[in-house]
Amino acid sequence: MVELPGPLRVSSDFPLVGRAAALERLRTLMLRTGELGAVALLAGEAGSGKSRLVRELARELGEDGAVILYGASDPVVRTGFGPYREALEQALRVVEPDALRRGPLLAALFPDLPEHADPRFGAPDPDTERHRLHSAVVELLGRVSERAPTLLVIEDMQWADDGSLFLLRRLVHTLPADGPLLLLATYRDTEADVGEALRETLADLHRSDGVVRLQLHGLSRADVTELVRRSGGDLPDSEVAGIARELHDLTRGNPFLVCELWRMELETRTAQRSRRPSRPLAAAGAPRTVRDVVGQRLSRLSPHAADLVEIGAAAGPQFELDVVRRAAGLEVPALLGALGDAIRNGIIEGVPDRRLGYRFTHELVRLALYDRLSPARRAEIHLRLGDALETSGEPLSGRRIADLAHHFAAAAPLDDAGRGSEYNLLAGRAAAGMLAFDEAAARLRTALELGLRDQRGRAEALLELGDAAHRGGKALEARAAYEAAAQAARELPDGELLARAAIGLEDASWRPGITNAGAVELLEEAVATLGEAGSALHVRVLAGLARALDMQGEHDRAATARAAAIDMARRLDDKVGVATVLARAYWARGACAMDEIVEMLTEARALGAELGSDELLVEAIAWRVPAFVDLCDLDSARTEAAELRKTAERAGQPFKLHVAAHYESALALCDGRLELAEAQAERAREWSSRLSGGEASGIYGIQLFGIRREQGRLAELASLVRAVSGAGQPAGPWRPGLIVVLTELGMEKEARRELDALLGEGLDPLRASLWLASLCYLTDACTMLGDSATAQVLYRELEPFAGGNVMIGHLVACYGAADRYLGMLAATAGEVGRAQQHFERALALNRRMRATTWIAHTAYHYARLLLAEPTERERAEALLDEAAALAEAAGLAALAAQTDAARRVSPGRTLPDDLSPREAQILRLVARGLSNREIGEHLFISEHTAANHVSNILRKTGCANRTEAASYAHVNRLAPN
Repeated sequence: MVELPGPLRVSSDFPLVGRAAALERLRTLMLRTGELGAVALLAGEAGSGKSRLVRELARELGEDGAVILYGASDPVVRTGFGPYREALEQALRVVEPDALRRGPLLAALFPDLPEHADPRFGAPDPDTERHRLHSAVVELLGRVSERAPTLLVIEDMQWADDGSLFLLRRLVHTLPADGPLLLLATYRDTEADVGEALRETLADLHRSDGVVRLQLHGLSRADVTELVRRSGGDLPDSEVAGIARELHDLTRGNPFLVCELWRMELETRTAQRSRRPSRPLAAAGAPRTVRDVVGQRLSRLSPHAADLVEIGAAAGPQFELDVVRRAAGLEVPALLGALGDAIRNGIIEGVPDRRLGYRFTHELVRLALYDRLSPARRAEIHLRLGDALETSGEPLSGRRIADLAHHFAAAAPLDDAGRGSEYNLLAGRAAAGMLAFDEAAARLRTALELGLRDQRGRAEALLELGDAAHRGGKALEARAAYEAAAQAARELPDGELLARAAIGLEDASWRPGITNAGAVELLEEAVATLGEAGSALHVRVLAGLARALDMQGEHDRAATARAAAIDMARRLDDKVGVATVLARAYWARGACAMDEIVEMLTEARALGAELGSDELLVEAIAWRVPAFVDLCDLDSARTEAAELRKTAERAGQPFKLHVAAHYESALALCDGRLELAEAQAERAREWSSRLSGGEASGIYGIQLFGIRREQGRLAELASLVRAVSGAGQPAGPWRPGLIVVLTELGMEKEARRELDALLGEGLDPLRASLWLASLCYLTDACTMLGDSATAQVLYRELEPFAGGNVMIGHLVACYGAADRYLGMLAATAGEVGRAQQHFERALALNRRMRATTWIAHTAYHYARLLLAEPTERERAEALLDEAAALAEAAGLAALAAQTDAARRVSPGRTLPDDLSPREAQILRLVARGLSNREIGEHLFISEHTAANHVSNILRKTGCANRTEAASYAHVNRLAPN
């Protein structure tokens, strides 16, 4: 049998009843894990028996040779990843040290673990750090489950820190497949216990099909009857039934209260040496609540024992005997007597472990004890515990520092607050080192609230608070801390601290898109403070200033700051500084030509590779992709997006993996590869869920909208689009998107009403968010509605984009040549000649980019224009055939239906000899003299597929060879002029 962790070795005086079905379900789940991981969530109110069920399962599995890993969240002192560190410490004893790739991965959780240096790990962003940590945890669990079936128990998730909850979500989605492993997490599900972070976690987990959810309810009367019968000696059945009925009525079947009341009844029987009570339980004043239970037990304790358990209640659910002994000031004989008294009265119990420790029989007991204490008594006990911990001589581990921070903060009314602030400062830094940024921020806030004597130390603490909040995804809190740090730096005064605050403020602002909120002013103040000497810090300030100015649209001033930063970095031979500035060059697109930006990004990429910095390398590659799309070079964009994915995978960067996936989704839509586009959009959303800022639902929504349109499934999104585009919603592309949905669903009257309402309010509100997307959607709508007046308004707004590529956001979507939309607007406005010019340009550009989807759409709209011109009918039919063939090949269902409808209303003729549109298109290429290979390249199909089509054409037309087929094409007016 494998030795169980100490808390799981605690035994119970009573048999387990009413939980056979849940226990069997967990046994079965463990047996079925096979070579895969499984997840179970065990929920119930306080005292419902979750811990008891876990102990029974662990004992059985341990007897069969399974490895049992156990961790529990602490309700008193929360530490970063606390339950996982407790469980994984046990895992490290199972796995040979050399079997793990260590380094800053597991060292974040276990600072004492020897590290293996890894040059990839410089100063990655927090999402990358967390992803690497999660990967290391998965690897460790995989190594353990390779050796034996493994049960990982994480108890009391209602008290877990945010980092532990986030890790739980990641483990559910990425459990190791190296061997059988069951992850069992327990939590209280009463409304008061489920905080926002746990609620979000549960919502995410409930969407996972592989998660088994178990709910523990109160015991039935039959269950209570079984408990009394099995533990009550030789009581007659009639008495058993009566006692069980009273116990059930008094406790409503709560297992904890049932056991405690039955324990008290048995103690009374023993004391009275009587088989049955003299009166019913209720009449005897039997306690109905935990407070009543604890009150009765305390009344029976000696003064030493009462003092001991009160100190223990402040120490936490589990405590070390030595610490509590010194806090209580008891000599050994008195201590042993007090312990025995508390144990006999069912308040505490020993924990079988290497260290001599004790725990409360239930957290409900500890909490009831602590709640009885007056504020002054609490402060006194915490001070005694803090002094005992501080003088213990034990090393200052992360947990020890957290305990000291907690006790001295609670003791502040009776103690000099200096110890509380200093230990909380240390605890905050330790938490940040363990990537527990929310805990770090909480500790740092406490340190600042208690007061730091040194003004410089206060400024440093504010900077650390800003860093922790920023790395934890709390942009607004981070900004407030950086602004306070800047004020503290001014008061000192200290230019370096001011510069660091300015850099932090800008860095916390740019990704959430917070502009015009003080970053520029603070950065300019920092530049003036730093003077002319130049330093790496100065370079970072100028780089931040350039980006902040670009974000505000002040591109000329940004260019000046960028040039100064590059010149200073080159003069200092600061390659990291040079690369950092150049990697942000994409933001300069308002002032620099895009080919110049690509040159800067190319140099940044080379420097990143030279410096061995994945962060700089991936940053440069990531911006090169939309830069190439802007340059209408989709081939380079495709190549660079694939390289971004590979590099981000190697570096373990979830944000850039999210970006790579949404890039590849946008490009796949251009290419007419709808299945790939949807798969990558889903992958991008999954990666975004691993980020501190949460899911990028806006990106996913726009991508899915485009994909569903092409699939002819836009109706599926109608209710969602209506919801997000309604009154009170922020301005953006969803209102125009709603008009598109209504129009394509044939609801023209409602679509016109929405369009008129939007135009009545003016287009200016749409400029703030994805302006180009709004113009494109409105163009689609007014074209379908035939709204000439709106077309003229939109044409003026869209005309500056002529000759370019329509890219939404930073390649959230790419809709091909802008001239296609201009052609549609000109055609709707009745300007045929101008429309033809735009369509010709759009065809040429979309063909050069090999954007299959947009070639097809351009051909369709151009054909519709030409069908009205008798002299252009052959060209129109050829374009319509091309659009139909491409739509069929790419699965563009909506466009295929449109081309089919256009054909039905067209005065043109049907194709001869039952030729399909695709075959007619290929026949025209044969008539132009193209080989099978050239046809394949032109249509983005294989040479073999082209040859099959040619064979079918020869068979249908009765032609003997390609020459006859070319002649056939000319005779039947299928060949190009």
